[in-house]
Amino acid sequence: MSVWKWKDVELEVDMEDVEFQEKYETAFKRLEVTEKELQNIGKLSEITRKYCEMFWDLFDDIFGKGTAHKLFAGRKHSGLCEECYESFISFCADQVKEINRKRVNRSRKYRVKK
Repeated sequence: MSVWKWKDVELEVDMEDVEFQEKYETAFKRLEVTEKELQNIGKLSEITRKYCEMFWDLFDDIFGKGTAHKLFAGRKHSGLCEECYESFISFCADQVKEINRKRVNRSRKYRVKK
């Protein structure tokens, strides 16, 4: 488990924990559906609102209701949402790489030598 920090908000991320993984996977499935719906919206303001809500839902689905409000200080700003999302995804990817590195090292350590 690690702590991901965005602005003044700190959240626990544990890509080895099944419950966290399930929340993560479910949230991203919902994000995919919302992304497809964005193609059918007309006005720029409506697109931006729905686009931001997509990220709000993602973080609330993973970390609990109200998380997005804390992360974005109540603002629906596409640039802010994208920066936060990029930071989160990068953090998760780095954690997965580290988990895999440790797993490979463990398997090498205990591998039966011929």
